[in-house]
Amino acid sequence: MGDLGGVYQRYPGGQRGPYGGRGPPGMGGRGGEPERGQGYRKLWQQVTKVGRGQKLGEGGEAVPFSDMTVEDLLGIVRSLPSEESAVAAISGGLLYLDSRALAALLKELSKIGLANRAAELFDWLRQLPETHELAHLCDVYTYTTAISHCGSHQQLRKALEMIAEMRSRGIPRNVHTFSALMNVCIKANELELAIDVYKSLLSEGCTPNLVTFNTLIEVYSKTGAWQDAVSVLDALEAQGTKPETRTYNTIMTACNRSGQPESAMAVYERMLADGMQPTTGTYTGLITAWGKNGKAEEALQVYHDMRARGVERTGITYSSLLQACEKAGRWQLALELFQEMHRDGIKPSTAVYNALIGVCGQAGQWQPALDAFEAMVPCGVKPDAVTYGALIAAFDRGSQWCRALQALEEMQAQGHRPDVGVYNAVIEALSRSGVLLLQLKAAQLFQAAVRQGQLRMMPPAGADVSCIAFTTGTAVFAVLHWLLELRGKVAKNGYGGGPAPNPNPGQPERPALLLLKGKAGRTESPPSAIADAVTALLAAAQFIGTASITPQGVRVEVEVSCAAGWLEGEGLDALAALLLAAPTRKLPSEVLCSEDAGAAQYCAKAWEAVKAYEDSHPQGGGKSAAEDDDGGVRRGEMVGRLVAIARAAGLAGENVHDAVMLLDRLLRLGLSREAASPAVLAGVAVLSTKQGKCAEPAEEALERATGCGPGVLDEASRRLADMLGGDNGAISAWRILHLYLQRLGCDFGLQDAAALERVTGDSLAMMEEAVYATGFLDFPVSLVAAGVLVSARRAAGAWPFWPAALALLTGYDDPSTGAFRAVVECADALRRRRASALGRMGGLQAPNLAQAQQAQAAQAAQAAQVQQQMAASSQAQMMHRMGNGAPPASPDGAGLMLRVPSSALGPALGGPVGVDAVTTAAMLCTMSPPSGSAQRTLSIGAMGGLV
Repeated sequence: MGDLGGVYQRYPGGQRGPYGGRGPPGMGGRGGEPERGQGYRKLWQQVTKVGRGQKLGEGGEAVPFSDMTVEDLLGIVRSLPSEESAVAAISGGLLYLDSRALAALLKELSKIGLANRAAELFDWLRQLPETHELAHLCDVYTYTTAISHCGSHQQLRKALEMIAEMRSRGIPRNVHTFSALMNVCIKANELELAIDVYKSLLSEGCTPNLVTFNTLIEVYSKTGAWQDAVSVLDALEAQGTKPETRTYNTIMTACNRSGQPESAMAVYERMLADGMQPTTGTYTGLITAWGKNGKAEEALQVYHDMRARGVERTGITYSSLLQACEKAGRWQLALELFQEMHRDGIKPSTAVYNALIGVCGQAGQWQPALDAFEAMVPCGVKPDAVTYGALIAAFDRGSQWCRALQALEEMQAQGHRPDVGVYNAVIEALSRSGVLLLQLKAAQLFQAAVRQGQLRMMPPAGADVSCIAFTTGTAVFAVLHWLLELRGKVAKNGYGGGPAPNPNPGQPERPALLLLKGKAGRTESPPSAIADAVTALLAAAQFIGTASITPQGVRVEVEVSCAAGWLEGEGLDALAALLLAAPTRKLPSEVLCSEDAGAAQYCAKAWEAVKAYEDSHPQGGGKSAAEDDDGGVRRGEMVGRLVAIARAAGLAGENVHDAVMLLDRLLRLGLSREAASPAVLAGVAVLSTKQGKCAEPAEEALERATGCGPGVLDEASRRLADMLGGDNGAISAWRILHLYLQRLGCDFGLQDAAALERVTGDSLAMMEEAVYATGFLDFPVSLVAAGVLVSARRAAGAWPFWPAALALLTGYDDPSTGAFRAVVECADALRRRRASALGRMGGLQAPNLAQAQQAQAAQAAQAAQVQQQMAASSQAQMMHRMGNGAPPASPDGAGLMLRVPSSALGPALGGPVGVDAVTTAAMLCTMSPPSGSAQRTLSIGAMGGLV
């Protein structure tokens, strides 16, 4: 045997291996039965030479007796050091194996994780010349086994090369060879190639077996050809091959992947009709199929069938059921199934808890989600990153922004790194609250996520930039961040403030930001909501740009040549103030959450008083101003006079608005509009100052403002109080708007006007004019304040337009539906009238908060100047006119009429719009015309400009 002789080699563990080397040539079979090894033939030659008194193995040509099995050779290879060759160790032992035994050895090596040793042995055999004594081991059995091992490492090219070798050596391929190659194609994701291999199988005359058909079904499943997968059942029946349970399960999986639960159910019924016993995998697959389509009842029916047939339920089964409940929003059913799982004695896994937290969070039920989370560790189940992500998503949907922030910090403390979904959810929760400091914290988290690469702003192609921002709050920060970066590029490229040729052809004049969707998750905002918020932001920034919905998410574009001047100015700094201020502020979460909880509690108590007042003073009843023949014109005149009187007397803003509210109540109770003399209106103002702990007497100031004698206002206010039944309380929309702003963190004593305007927009200025709009009269004042704030924040690009903190406080959820939508439309109409009037007054921009505050001071000064021009009426005359409803008269008897043109009326308001305090002060000047003058008529424009 040449070099096969001598001494045994020692191996680790004390084992001995046969000699390696060459032996006599063998005649290997190629397609039929495998040829036996040559080791025993050589041994027989030695046996025949043993004489009397000799022992086998004695003499110079002795061959060691070795009957090595596959298990023996497997043990030798297993014990080899990694640096030693398997070929050198066991090549001699291969002489005693046929090709089937060698195939078994190669298969066992792969099973125990030594696929590299199997490849080493077969690659060595493949390279041997055909005359070698071991060359016969390379036949259809060993080639097929080696090809199947290629699939484990996606070595498709090597598998194809071995098929070519088989053809070159004349080794026929059988059905197992083609089936193995199809599996390799599947694992390498070359599905079309797998179909081609199947066609070659048929063309070479091989008959597919059940393994082949199962593999073919898997190919159809992965390509979405579920109908072809179902048709395999007919092919099996035609061939006379009985399907197995795996066959049915794989076909149902194909149906499930294509969203065809009904077809999967039909296959299940056919399975039962064929007498096959469903398995746990069968039922779990069906439950998953129904669950993905949001059909929890069908999934539950499959579960009941599973229990009735006594099929074992597993944690995966219950996890699939819980996911079905999540799709259908059936969180209560999920809790019941979780309890049933406990009764079945199945210990919940992390995946089961994740599914339970997910279904509760999807329904906005953050408390049950938190309960499930807190039960994990006591049950010996460790939360993972997915757990925290689901919990944070639950807090986001439940508007528990501080809990979301605390869960993020706990997640990081436990060593889990937040992914892009977690950052999107926490930023969304904090931003959507609308609370100023919480939004600042959200800006800090956004910047941290950008630095960590989770929200990386990167150009996928050309100059466009992308960011995985699939919640509205994150998207808004991403747009602002992008605009700040764009400003640097604009400065570098030298764009001017107006249209100009592009100085850098490599950079487009309409750069784009792609706000990409994430993976299917629980925190994704609708693309329409993201586009709406971004569009409002661009409009507030006066950018020429678009936010369009694409299959990838939302694409934002701006016209650089038109926006360059604005980018280089201070406007962007004001809009992106949160991002710019974020690095400079330290915001400990404990302090933030504690302060927010205190503010929420304080405002909740105030809101209870608001609701108690509204419940006891419902809007409507009686005859409203909008129902008057003049469309509310005379009410507008009265409100203007009342505001002027109150301003002239120096009353606080809340008293002015309360007085208007009392006036409307009196009008509904039957107060004649013609009886509203200065003394009567001043009496209303007196009542507005006599409520609350901080009530201040204002009779003297009002007497000076109206010229009324002593005791006149006392009598007027007494009679008015009698009409009100002694109930002179009032909580106006002005007060409630300030309550809303206080909940959002506005501090009118400490914050500058610019900081406040980011929260308020021009809502305060709008509220000053809203008192003249009769369209608001039939809505609760708390809803009026909400509608004005929504309109103002949208115009300012301040997302969210209706903060979650206020939704929780008030119970007003959606500004796009019902009465809330109607009042927002009224506010929008008021805004359009203001903008139109401002344009007619010289194209002025809408006043900001600072301008509004300055205007209020100027109005008070102007009102003070006209106090002396007020008409003085006798006490008897005014009291008489209060009773009989006669119109007020000037001392000389000349009547006074005020007319508002129809163009000043908002389409949805039905009354005069935009009459400010300056105008009403001027109107007050005309109430007492000079002696001897004739009747006078004033025409008041939308903003009160006197014509």
